[in-house]
Amino acid sequence: MNILERYDTPIRREQVRALYQQSPFLFFGIVFVMVVVVAFFWERAERDVLLIWLTANAVLTLARVVLVKSFQRLQPEANKMQRWGLAFALSSTVSGMLWGSIAILFLQTGEIETVLLVAIVLTGMAAGSLVPLSAFIPAYYGFTLCALSPLAYVLLINESDVLVFIGTLVLAFIVVNLGYSFVVNRNLAESIRLRFENLDLLDNLKQQKELAEKANTDKSRFLAATSHDLRQPLHAMDLYLGALANMVNTDDQKQLLDKSRQASTALNSLLTALMDVSRLDAGDVVVERKPSNIKKLLGSLADEFREQAQQLGIELQVDAPSAYVDTDPLMFSRMLRNLLNNACSHSGASRIVLRAQVLEHDVRVSICDDGAGIPLDQQQQVFSEFYQLNNPERDREKGLGLGLAIVKRLADLLQHELKLESAPGEGCCFSFSLPRMHGVQEVEASEADIPDDDISGSFIVLVDDEVGVRDAMRTLLRQWGCELLLTDSVQALREELLALDYPRPDVIIADYRLRDNTTGIDAIQVVHDRFDSAIPAVIISGDTDRSVQKQTEKLGCLLLHKPVQPAALREVLARLICK
Repeated sequence: MNILERYDTPIRREQVRALYQQSPFLFFGIVFVMVVVVAFFWERAERDVLLIWLTANAVLTLARVVLVKSFQRLQPEANKMQRWGLAFALSSTVSGMLWGSIAILFLQTGEIETVLLVAIVLTGMAAGSLVPLSAFIPAYYGFTLCALSPLAYVLLINESDVLVFIGTLVLAFIVVNLGYSFVVNRNLAESIRLRFENLDLLDNLKQQKELAEKANTDKSRFLAATSHDLRQPLHAMDLYLGALANMVNTDDQKQLLDKSRQASTALNSLLTALMDVSRLDAGDVVVERKPSNIKKLLGSLADEFREQAQQLGIELQVDAPSAYVDTDPLMFSRMLRNLLNNACSHSGASRIVLRAQVLEHDVRVSICDDGAGIPLDQQQQVFSEFYQLNNPERDREKGLGLGLAIVKRLADLLQHELKLESAPGEGCCFSFSLPRMHGVQEVEASEADIPDDDISGSFIVLVDDEVGVRDAMRTLLRQWGCELLLTDSVQALREELLALDYPRPDVIIADYRLRDNTTGIDAIQVVHDRFDSAIPAVIISGDTDRSVQKQTEKLGCLLLHKPVQPAALREVLARLICK
């Protein structure tokens, strides 16, 4: 099917619709001309005949108005449009006959003014109806031929050369208008066809965009869903490295261990960044806004990076008054952390300033350095994934190129306007505008004493279905002097607790995803029910889905994301045991 055949029926449908839409303006003109004709011939023609003509024309016009109103009310189906078009064409033909009858009933060829009036009226009506009626060719052809042919005939058979000349002009006018009507109809059909093509193109573009967005979302969800499987071996490797740290003695062994830890950290950084991007693209990140003290937030970040900055010879300054902003502190800290890390590692700066400027309704937070700067033509590209300045060889020691991409996505998610001001040799300044919160009272939380990390003698229940992780945890926890109950499933845990009279555990450690469609939440609940006590628990998961965190919060247990560093795990266990 070619393109003309494809749109043939829809074009005809739209032409008929255009015919009915434009006709009301035509009826107003008909009524006006009827009044003019009756007024002119009131003293020149037989009044009975004139009144009959007027009545017939008025009734026809009223009938045509009803026809148009019926069309607008019924909105006929596509397969009935041709009938409605022919009905209108028939009414136009009858109307043309009534107007053409003027030349026979009232025209007095001996009075030139009468001839001119009739000629002007009829040709004017034919010209005025050209555009409205040309939407449907039979309607215009029927009206014009029936309205002008009698006038041309009467004038052409007259003996007066002037009248014959006028008749010839009327005849030529008929031919020209019929041809021009065809052109108007063709142009209208072409414009309708182009409109349909544009609509098809827009619809196709929308479908392609939806498919692309779905593919991107599916990709991101797939990466997020496989996070658990990707983190499992990395988690086990970190645990083995932690256990191995207690066995190495020589400097060479320690050096190899440090290099292994560095490789593990680099791999963890890449995986975490990829998972962050995928979660943001998939829309799985939930914003949790709350009043946050910008002075404490920036101060904490500065303390975190101060040692790194000093080692690189960078002066790190903080200028932040006490003020509260409306943000998600964890997400906003992640944004600033990425920018600080980027400034320390890649800017070549000697000075970094972390500043908060308090305005009436906003707080402007900025991170500025005096480093190499970014050329104007690359300032938008630096927010793209894996884009790095001055790293064409993709040296992983220079970063992954995901930090600024995550910053941009988080800024959009939090609705914190992100601006970049930079020039080559003049450093960079990233800034955000955060809503300021007034009237927030400071609540100082008393810090608990940091517990001793000695957890020897503790009884820990561990549930994990991965052999490698379970074996690494056994090795590490026994090195720390812990007693263990290890199982690989919820059912095995239930059977083991029923089989022997175990003492109340100090802590429960459970992987989130377990076999038989069970989770670590189920395992923790089994232990709670067995001892009728809310025993401290830790869920270790590779899933970054928000629903996992909600489940752990509801149960009152702690959530750690894989891979977990041995030192961090020991600190968490010490806190839970010494509560």
